[in-house]
Amino acid sequence: MIYRYIAAMLLASLTVVPAVAQKKGKAPQQREVKVQKTSLSKEQETQLGKEAAAEVERTMEVVSNPQAEAWLNKIGQRLAATPQANAYPYYFKLVNEDSINAFALPGGPMFVHTGLIKAAESEDQVAGVLAHEMSHVALRHGANQMSKAQTWQTIMGVVGAAAGMVGGGQCGLMCQAIQMGGGLAENSVLMKFSRDHERDADLNGARMMAAAGYDPAALAKFFQKLEGQQGAAAQPKGLQAWLSSHPSPGNRVQYIQDDMTFYARREYTASSGSSFPQVQKTVAALPPAKPKPATMLQPVQAQARTNLPQGFKDLQTKGFAIGYPGAWQAGQPQGGGGIFVVPQGGAAQQQNGGVELITGVMIDYSKPKSTDLSAATSEILQSLKQGDQNMKLESTKPVQLGGKPAMLTRLTTKTSNQQDPQQTVLFYTSMQGELLFTMAAAAPPSQWSQAEPVLTQITSTVQFK
Repeated sequence: MIYRYIAAMLLASLTVVPAVAQKKGKAPQQREVKVQKTSLSKEQETQLGKEAAAEVERTMEVVSNPQAEAWLNKIGQRLAATPQANAYPYYFKLVNEDSINAFALPGGPMFVHTGLIKAAESEDQVAGVLAHEMSHVALRHGANQMSKAQTWQTIMGVVGAAAGMVGGGQCGLMCQAIQMGGGLAENSVLMKFSRDHERDADLNGARMMAAAGYDPAALAKFFQKLEGQQGAAAQPKGLQAWLSSHPSPGNRVQYIQDDMTFYARREYTASSGSSFPQVQKTVAALPPAKPKPATMLQPVQAQARTNLPQGFKDLQTKGFAIGYPGAWQAGQPQGGGGIFVVPQGGAAQQQNGGVELITGVMIDYSKPKSTDLSAATSEILQSLKQGDQNMKLESTKPVQLGGKPAMLTRLTTKTSNQQDPQQTVLFYTSMQGELLFTMAAAAPPSQWSQAEPVLTQITSTVQFK
């Protein structure tokens, strides 16, 4: 979010002050902004940020451009050196996403969308957004939200594989955050704040900007500009999502200007000036980001379908929707990977930390060398066979899946289930753009007569976005 400079006598203190408070007969006082209390330790907060950042990089394209990276980090590290940044190990990455957004994760990782760079009018405005977002970290807003949350369910009831499907596994911090807030979407518990949090982040950000030598007024002006574009015919991409996760706490320009009366007089000269137009030009020339396989697996909020079999739940992601029995569970392993849709005991923890499908369905995406369905299917089957000496391919035929052309391969293999190690697998493949959708529906042969009708029902609910 956005920031400004502070008087020398205030630089030693992290405490920040919201709008000017003036009582009758007393001199105006700068509003105090406090670091929030949380049950998470700083070590846990940092670990949560690392796990969340890894999830971001699995699903978003990080821009690799030395000039843009150096420019962004120069701004970020200048802000990070101020007392208002609260000495977190911040780092900054630019992601190729044309919507207006930027977010800082607990512990300090920060990601800036290219759409934000395009929408800004100056380096000071970019610094303002960084300072505002960094202030949510410095004031521990995300950690506070997480420690206060009373629900441990995702929006769709999706739980992490390591938290229940495997049995005996532990749900890590990122797994818990996803369960409480639906992942890293705009409504995430880690990145959606109250109006009070927004105001405090504004004020702390403005003071941070001032301490770093950036014009604090640019923070308020940029937010005001975005709010003014709401509803316009040429409304920037992602504006509604930005405004919903950054609720306006009132007249930002006024209360930041009031707060600036407490700052030491100085000229704000941190902006490099000439670098910003060149970075904007570089960002504008970037080709659109290509979807990553992990992106297509991200859960999304959507209206549950009404044509599912009785008692089925609906799981919707960016790439597809699938229904499954209400007593089953759906989710991803804590470290990422495909989505498992399984009954109790339908997945097992492997010695290497991965998760193995025993009974149920596992869905994933990959980037094949060829976009021809037959060639891509042969490629992935060959890769699977090289990694599994027990795999035997029985037959492959063309079918329809979710109304799209697909291939169905029947195969057998073995699992780590010592009591019933044999496994029959129906392996579906379908090209979705440049990505290959894969779905394995599996069960031991001894349970196949009971499992096959359920797996067939699940397969019939697949719908591509």
